[in-house]
Amino acid sequence: MIRSFVSAVFRSGGALIHTDFYELFRRTLVVVVSPHPDDSVLGAGGLICRLTDRGSWARKFGDSGQDQPAVYTLVMTSGSRGIDDEYLRTAELERIRSRDPALADYVLHKPRQGNPDAELEKRLVEIRTEIRRAESQAEAKELGVRESAFLELKGIYYDHTISAEDRNCAREHVLRLRDRHPTYSLLFLVAHRDDMHPVHKLSTQLIVDIAEQDLRWASTAIWQYESPWITFSPHQVEYVVPFDKNAMETKVRAMSMHRSQEYRTRYSDVARYSAQMRAETFPELLGGFGQGQSGYQWDYIEAFQELRPVRVLHMSGD
Repeated sequence: MIRSFVSAVFRSGGALIHTDFYELFRRTLVVVVSPHPDDSVLGAGGLICRLTDRGSWARKFGDSGQDQPAVYTLVMTSGSRGIDDEYLRTAELERIRSRDPALADYVLHKPRQGNPDAELEKRLVEIRTEIRRAESQAEAKELGVRESAFLELKGIYYDHTISAEDRNCAREHVLRLRDRHPTYSLLFLVAHRDDMHPVHKLSTQLIVDIAEQDLRWASTAIWQYESPWITFSPHQVEYVVPFDKNAMETKVRAMSMHRSQEYRTRYSDVARYSAQMRAETFPELLGGFGQGQSGYQWDYIEAFQELRPVRVLHMSGD
C-alpha cells in the first residue's frame, strides 16, 4: 500500500493511507546508511533535503528545533576502488605531486598491463580514500545533515563478508547515535536488500542485524531506497516522498560533490531523470490507469519500501 506525504490521496478501489510528513518524522533519528560515499544522496537526497529544511520545520512547530528530525549519514565503505587511474591523472595529479612526486610519476607512467608496484598502490589507496572522504563530507554539508561518519568497513568492501570488526564498528556508531537521542524514534534508510551490488546487500544486512540483535526493533523502522541498480515495481512502493525543484537542485549539487564519480558517469543526471520519471508516472498509478493525473502534480519524487522484521508466531503446546 503506497503512502504519500501530500493531502488526501485516493485511487480506484479505495483510499490510500495518508500520513502527514511532519508528524511522521517529528522527533525522529534518521540514519542514512550509504554503502559507498554517494549512495545516500542518490537514493534519498530529496527526502534528506526535506528533513533538514529548518525553515519548513520552524513554520510547522516553531523555532526551537526540538521537533525537527536529527539526520546523520553512515558511509559504510571507502569506495576507493571507484576512482580510476585516468581520473587521478586528469584531476588530481598536481595535488599528488605536491605531496609525493614519486607517486605522481607512477600515476602518470603507470603501465596499463603488468605487475603494479605494491607499495605505491597502497599509497594510492590512501589518496583515493582521502578523495572520497572529502567528497562525502562535502555532500553532507550540502544536504545539511548533522554529522557524517566514514566507517571504512574492510570486510564488506574487500572480502564481501561482514567481519567482526565491521559489526563492532557499525554497532558502536549506531548505539552512540541512539544514546544521543534516546526519546526519538529511529529510522534507517538503507539500500535495498535485493540490490545486485554485494556491498549494498551486506551493508543492509549489517543494519538489519543491529536492529534485531541490539535494538530489538524498539521504536525502529527501516526503509529501503532505490539505486541505479534496482528500481521498485509499483507493488513494492510503500512510501512516496515528493520534493520540489529547490530540493532537486540541492540533491544535484550534493551529488556533484562526488567529482570522481561524476567523471565516470553523470549520476547527478541519473538522479534528476529518475526522480522526474517517478513524478510523471506515479500520479496515474495513484489515480488509476487511464484516468490521468488525478490532480497530483509533483516536480520530483523518491520511492521507498519498508523492510520489516520477521515475526515468528509460536504454537502453544498441546
